Amino acid sequence: MKRIRFLGWLGLGVLFVACGRSPVSEPAVTPTPVVVAQWAVAAQASSEFGFPDWSASRATGEPDVNTCTSDPRAWASARGSGLESLELTYAKPVYATEVRIYQTWGRGALSRVLLVDEGGAAQLVWEGTDTADPCPGALIIPVPRTPYRVVGVRLELDESRTGFWNEIDAVELVGVQ
Repeated sequence: MKRIRFLGWLGLGVLFVACGRSPVSEPAVTPTPVVVAQWAVAAQASSEFGFPDWSASRATGEPDVNTCTSDPRAWASARGSGLESLELTYAKPVYATEVRIYQTWGRGALSRVLLVDEGGAAQLVWEGTDTADPCPGALIIPVPRTPYRVVGVRLELDESRTGFWNEIDAVELVGVQ
């Protein structure tokens, strides 16, 4: 669109000159971050108590168990003692901000939580002793927004801490797309 600029009076007439539109810098639009809370779509474990009951696949999807009991709809390791791991995969890569671990039995064995990036590298985000409320319930681990996109969560357990099985029903990954 052309703008007309007044240049002054010329005798009895008025002199106007058409000018090109002057560049106007528009403010940059920052997209609103989309927060995604998602459940695992696949899982694998160092061991499984059974199949299909208590298998790693039982830790995918939303929580199924709402009581504090040993339940075949949750994952359990084969031995119930020693070191174990559960690795979960998610459909949408996100810049992680939180991990929620839903446990149904034997809390206290969880020792480490790692986030897996798109290249397969695992980064430690939590290490310690699970002192969350009794089961069932979620151990919520806030994470400073990761500078890399996360596609998986790896849980490491030391069931020698408790002397019995730790059962995990679901693991939710929260982040920003």
